[in-house]
Amino acid sequence: MADNKKKAETQYQKKLKYNNAYNRENYRSFSIRFNINDEADLIQWLEGREGVKAYLTELIRNDIKKTAKKAEKAEKTEKPEKEGKKKKKAK
Repeated sequence: MADNKKKAETQYQKKLKYNNAYNRENYRSFSIRFNINDEADLIQWLEGREGVKAYLTELIRNDIKKTAKKAEKAEKTEKPEKEGKKKKKAK
């Protein structure tokens, strides 16, 4: 019986080692803390979400899109100015 227990522990350790290595290779973890006195509103809000990860992921993706649109809009407004300056220099 002691041999079976050692074998089971060894198999568990191997699986744990494999899972840890896989997670290190394929995932990135972020941790955040909220103060229960100063940020109770944020805690309550997040606890009310069905899935915090999905909620935060959606917020970040929307922010990425919003930032990209702002950059694209800024780039469009800068191009005519730059082109106008180039034409003046060419004359």
